[in-house]
Amino acid sequence: MVVGRRHLLDNAVSYQADDGVVVETTLESVTADRVVRGLPVRRVRSHAGQRNYCGWFWSATTGGSVVYESRLELDRLWLADFDSDVVWIATQPFWLCGEDGGTRRRHVPDVMLKLASGEFVVVDVKPTEFQSDPDVAAVLDWTSRACAAKGWRYEVYGGGDDVLLANIRHLAYARRDYLVPEHEMRTAADLDPAGRPWSEVADDLAAAGCRAAGAVIAAMLWRARWQADLTRPLDRSSVLALGKVSPCPAA
Repeated sequence: MVVGRRHLLDNAVSYQADDGVVVETTLESVTADRVVRGLPVRRVRSHAGQRNYCGWFWSATTGGSVVYESRLELDRLWLADFDSDVVWIATQPFWLCGEDGGTRRRHVPDVMLKLASGEFVVVDVKPTEFQSDPDVAAVLDWTSRACAAKGWRYEVYGGGDDVLLANIRHLAYARRDYLVPEHEMRTAADLDPAGRPWSEVADDLAAAGCRAAGAVIAAMLWRARWQADLTRPLDRSSVLALGKVSPCPAA
């Protein structure tokens, strides 16, 4: 039995607003901006013998910490935090409850992202080997159809490229603005790195007075002002290029 869009929009949604108030509404009526700016609906606790690795992730995108329930979810948060198209990140953002062809379903997606375009992306994190389990697949399919009915994008994340993730984690030390002086970022913005190796650009930055040229390059890469092939391990031979974000800092 295929559940129609009208029925999917009648699904119940529960989320905790940023002031701590629990809001009960429907998928049709819910305001995505309020959900993504809210608090996690599920409290994550650590205990002896637990199978999942959970904790808190400091996000440069939000300027605060978001909770994660597994290392796989942490990987997806690294990707989101590095993505210049992502302007906000929430985890365990809402409960989705409703009927699905005679089956009562209740589910909390893992991540919700707001993009610079104004779009929203709901992400479920599930190891690839578990996604084919009939019960798991049914929940993911129902959630996908519900998100489509609302006009939200939906993704199931089963894992990413290990080299890409390692490079992102390597660059992350420079994501905190206070660690790299803005005048050194302006110096970097005046350079054209296109087709030049990291080592050569670092030498030019050092000659221009930058005291931590490597951190400046890492910050330019993190902020998407410059780019490099992150599917290969970063080193001093990595070739740089201009990124998709203007290299000139806002005044």
